[in-house]
Amino acid sequence: MNRLQQFSLFLTLFMLLYGGIQFYVFRHYRRWIKKSVLPDRYGTWMRVALWVISIGNVLFLVQFVLRWYGWYAHLLPQIFVVYPSAWYFASSVMAFVLLLVKDAGRLLLFLVRHLFSILRNLNRLDSTSYNPIPAQEINAGRRGFLKLSGMTLAAASIGAPVLASLATARDYQINRITLSFDELPVGLDGLTLAQVSDLHSGPYMMEADMAEIFEITNSLSPDIILVTGDFVDSVDAEIPAVYNAISVLKAEVGVFGCLGNHDHFATAEKVLSALESRNVVMLNNRHHLLSLNGEQLTLAGIDDYGSGSRNFARPAETVKELQPDSFKIMLSHRPDFFPEAKRLGMNLTLAGHTHGGQVGIEFGKINLNPVYLVHKYARGLYEEEGKKLYVNVGVGMVGAPIRLVRPEITLFTLRKSA
Repeated sequence: MNRLQQFSLFLTLFMLLYGGIQFYVFRHYRRWIKKSVLPDRYGTWMRVALWVISIGNVLFLVQFVLRWYGWYAHLLPQIFVVYPSAWYFASSVMAFVLLLVKDAGRLLLFLVRHLFSILRNLNRLDSTSYNPIPAQEINAGRRGFLKLSGMTLAAASIGAPVLASLATARDYQINRITLSFDELPVGLDGLTLAQVSDLHSGPYMMEADMAEIFEITNSLSPDIILVTGDFVDSVDAEIPAVYNAISVLKAEVGVFGCLGNHDHFATAEKVLSALESRNVVMLNNRHHLLSLNGEQLTLAGIDDYGSGSRNFARPAETVKELQPDSFKIMLSHRPDFFPEAKRLGMNLTLAGHTHGGQVGIEFGKINLNPVYLVHKYARGLYEEEGKKLYVNVGVGMVGAPIRLVRPEITLFTLRKSA
């Protein structure tokens, strides 16, 4: 199966799932219109909905064509196709989630009421009759309440994605983290590493956006810059933008990277070639030995650690002839590789991939971020058996240009434990 056939199959399956989501939302919308709008306006509201659905789906399909051929970078497609289709998609999914929660709540309430009704009837065995309260017609007051409730849900579904994309997507945070190691050689004490992850060059990450990220990274003056995968989002047409932008990325020792799963959605060999021609040292199942201040530092990197036929990692090949006495850092796009990295003796593993949930919500101890249900190593710093892992939440976006989790550039300072 060639790449176009794979893309077509993925698009077909995705649209079937997406169609189911829209049908679920549309049924709720139709029910809401029947209950909250006067009969003579029902047809108008339905026609508006069908037009919105039709235009939204056409734009959504057109943006896939723009992405495949690399035409998304122009201003008009961005204004009239890319962002409107993304917001329609995000609003549909948001409405689906809210309605699903509402339906689950109603089902739970129904079951609780039904249980109490059974218990109440058991206590009325001496009663000869039971007359339920007859259903009342929906009056104007209730119709107004239903209309307001539906409009509130619609506003939340449409407004939340827009506000999230405007408020957080480009609000880059700099996380400065000091990491202490007993085994760190004295000559490496104070070494600084900048990590950038999950660029996802594409419709939501343009060349200018990446150039801004790289300029911010340069301003931190790190000794070494490390990029942990997903340079592009899905197709070869997204390679030139990251190729052009990454030319500004500079560090005293060098810039190093590894591939992510999305780099394999495009042609991985072309991604590698483009980056290496820009003097990015790609650690694709190999390691690189550095001598700094008389000490040895090994930077190792694996290809994407997927599953089955999509597992491109070759750990044995990566550590072949590795200098055992050096301080060792592993670049792995997926944090799931951490147990294997520990086994290989890596002192520090840097990863990305999770986006920190991208749309997860956390307020203090209140955690509504589903990423923790999917990933054992979701975001931030982990330490096991004296080895450390840091999961960077990335700077790019997948699916829609929306982030509730702030994008991150991390600056590490390595210290020898006292």
